[in-house]
Amino acid sequence: MFDLQEFLQGLDFLYASGRAKEAESYLKQGLKNAAAEKDDGAILAVLNELMGYYRAASRYEECILCSQQALSLADAMGLSGTADYGTMLLNAATGYRAAGKFEKAERLYEETYRIFRKHMTGPDYRMASLHNNLSLLYSETGRLEDAKKELELAMDTIAKLPDADIETAITHTNLGNLCFQMNRFSEGAEHMKKAVSIFERMPDGKDSHYASALSGLAEAYYHEGELEESARCYEKALREIEAYYGENDYYQITKRNLETVRDLLKREKAAAASEMTGLEMAKAYYEAYGKKMIEEKFPDYAGRIAVGLVGEGSECLGFDDAVSADHDYGPGFCIWLTKKDYRKIGKRLQEEYEKLPGEFMGFPAKHRTEQGKERTGVFEIGSFFQYLTGYAKAPKTEEEWYSISEEALRTATSGEIFSDPLGKFTKRRARFLDRPDTVRLEKLAVSLGKMAQAGQYNFGRAKKREDIGSMYFAMAEFLKAACEAVYLLNGTYMPFYKWRMRGMRSLKKGQKIRKQIEELMNGQMAGQGVEEKAEEQMEAICQLIVQELKESGLTKSDDPFLEIQKAEVRRTADIRRMEKEEEQWKEKSE
Repeated sequence: MFDLQEFLQGLDFLYASGRAKEAESYLKQGLKNAAAEKDDGAILAVLNELMGYYRAASRYEECILCSQQALSLADAMGLSGTADYGTMLLNAATGYRAAGKFEKAERLYEETYRIFRKHMTGPDYRMASLHNNLSLLYSETGRLEDAKKELELAMDTIAKLPDADIETAITHTNLGNLCFQMNRFSEGAEHMKKAVSIFERMPDGKDSHYASALSGLAEAYYHEGELEESARCYEKALREIEAYYGENDYYQITKRNLETVRDLLKREKAAAASEMTGLEMAKAYYEAYGKKMIEEKFPDYAGRIAVGLVGEGSECLGFDDAVSADHDYGPGFCIWLTKKDYRKIGKRLQEEYEKLPGEFMGFPAKHRTEQGKERTGVFEIGSFFQYLTGYAKAPKTEEEWYSISEEALRTATSGEIFSDPLGKFTKRRARFLDRPDTVRLEKLAVSLGKMAQAGQYNFGRAKKREDIGSMYFAMAEFLKAACEAVYLLNGTYMPFYKWRMRGMRSLKKGQKIRKQIEELMNGQMAGQGVEEKAEEQMEAICQLIVQELKESGLTKSDDPFLEIQKAEVRRTADIRRMEKEEEQWKEKSE
């Protein structure tokens, strides 16, 4: 006779003693023994346990096969429509959900709910489990508010049940993960802390869901910047997952999360200890390893290879700080070759570059990350500028210059060249810095027009209509155009949006404008309301712009309406264009 109770106790012992890897063979043997005894009830019970095992081990097809066998057997036994049958449906639905078969899972959950409603007259653990699992389905299919309602129903049911610590902890864990998904990190962290606290108070060991709570708490600490605590929780979670389920998909995800946190910790500590800027680090890395590699491996080309760090990244702008170390930050440099040289040695040189040490001064090298591979390594000169600006060489016509954004031009001309014996990269880059002044003035005129339209015209009209949305968008357009105008007045390219304000601090012209812009922004961030003082402050910025235009010799008008100044600047651009054409004509005549 098959003793189901004794069998299940043996299974619990395997899990509790950290021998989960033996569970599959134990369950399969149990299934054979139950079949030999023709004990359909025991077969059904073992199939349900196998379902759970395969689901936890991320072996979803086997899980679904077990669920199909279990439901078929239950139908043959006449259990269809019973509360026990509903429990099997719940397990089967969860298997389908884990496998990503959401439509099938939802149909099974709905059938489960109808059965449970028929048989359950009061609070029941199984109904709470159904709400929890439905919530996971809804969250995985993007119905986050519905998912939260299901979890709240689960928590309400559990609160009415005795000895429901485990269920309470599981529901807190699910609520925490859902809050993270909804970007409610503080709320999610509180749920995770409660879940872990409950699990750790349990006298008879941890539940298998403890690992999920630990991972959730690790994520909460990560968002709070508590990286050491995050790593500690991920480490504990890994041990729990391995003990219960082995190295399944969840184990691999948790392991990658732990590696990410450890990497950030390493970078954070290295950044705190380092006094070097990113450019200085790149140059030191090149001088320590790159220069020797080039001279020894490619001696015939050493006098033709340009090296430096130019392009994307805060370090190329000189704006890197401790915060920059949290992603894609570390030693690395660019190597630029002529088209002919790139064809001959580009591939081999890239291979040698990737062999350089993977760590320098405590930082992982850039060529070890996916993002870093795009920003450092070996490039053909023309392709490098083509990628950043859309042009392999600096434009020749005004129309071509207009097509390149300020941000792209700033990116292509930022950074530093460490070595360029041939001089070709340096000359190519210098031409991208030499934009015609008439193009600068035309772009300045466009920025002035945007300021007039957004700040001096449309903002006031939106205010009269009490259209808050339009007011915010008008202000945003005005601020962007004002920043563009300041950079253009200084004759320099504007950087990517997150560095615009910081970059303005070093400009010679427009410091009063910058301060007025910051005052306007600070007022909005402080919650003063979009209409409070905003119109007055934008007008003050416009007046300061007019002062700068006059001091730069770009206008003689005192009119504060920038649409008028736009015409003045364009007139100046036309005059300078004609003067240049006359000069070129004279040179040709001579």
